Order: sequence, then structure tokens, then C-alpha cells
Amino acid sequence: MVSLRTLAATAIAFASPLVSALTVSQIVNNIQTLTSKSQALQAPAQSITIVNGPLIVIGLGPFPTIITGFSDIVQTVTVAFAQMQSGPDHLTTEADATAVADAFSEFVRVHQVLLNILIGKAGLFQTVPIIGQPVAAVLHSLENVVDTITFNLIDLVDPATQKDQMSADAASLSGTIGNAIKSYEGLNINKVKREFRA
Repeated sequence: MVSLRTLAATAIAFASPLVSALTVSQIVNNIQTLTSKSQALQAPAQSITIVNGPLIVIGLGPFPTIITGFSDIVQTVTVAFAQMQSGPDHLTTEADATAVADAFSEFVRVHQVLLNILIGKAGLFQTVPIIGQPVAAVLHSLENVVDTITFNLIDLVDPATQKDQMSADAASLSGTIGNAIKSYEGLNINKVKREFRA
């Protein structure tokens, strides 16, 4: 697996000629882009059924779209993280901190809706272990980059009230991502082991 540090270094190498110091507005826009990407994946996630889920084997159905979408989010977060290195060290005004915190809170809300849809759909595939591994793998990648960008955003915000809210949002999102990973990592593992022993 490629580390976030490697991805960020690559993104910086490609983006550095284009990147000037990020403004608060650009940071908020980056977060809103992630929110939009998460929102766009909700419909494919809702469309998952016991019939179309296994089509992942031949690259069809909603799962390939979702996996590609999560990979795109990972790439977008990686580039945003690289850009943040040229941005402000701290957001000291309440207005700036509130703008970033509000955008982050909305991202968390929308992303949790998406993840909870996927968690609910995992129950359809207790007898289809082929689905679990690729979904869990992309969710692990997502978890790594979201954790990194989240910690950087929290460090960026000085006013304690916004930092506390963002920390609570981050903990909630981390828990939901963890539950989604467990849901897909656990697909049919015990059942397959029991059937093999039998």
C-alpha cells in the first residue's frame, strides 16, 4: 500500500508550480469538493442489491463505481493535504475558524450518511466474500487520508470552541469509517472457515 507521505510528496511535485498560499476560502472549497464527491456516491450505494453486488467480479454493478469514487476522494484529499502545506499556519479569527469548522461538519455529516448506507448494505453479502476485500481495502486508504487531513485541519484552527467541535466530528467520523471497514472485512470469513472445516 502506498503511504500518505508518498502520495503527498507526489502531489506536491505535480502541484507545486500551480500552488500559491491557500486562502481560507480555498480550504473551505476543498472541503466542499469532498462533500460533493461523497454526496455523489450515495445514489450508487443506495442502488446496491443482492443481485447487482456480485457483479463486482466482472467490473460491473455499483461497487466498482463506489470503489473508484473513494479512490478519487483519496486522491483529492492527498492533493488538498499537499496544498495545505503552503497555506496559513493558523486560523486565528473566529470567522475563519467557523467557516472551516462548518464545512468540515457538513463533510462529516454527508460522508457518514454514505458510510452508513454501505454498512447497511454489507448485511446483504454474508455469503459473497468476494465483495468484502476490495471495499475494505479502499476504506482503509480512505481512513488513512481522512485522519491525516482531519488532524491538519484541527491544528489549523485556534479558537478552542471550533477545535473542540471539529475534534468531536473527527472522532465520530473515524468511528463510522471503522465500522464500515469491519462490516466489509468480516464478510463471510467465519462462514467460509466453517464450511471449509466441514
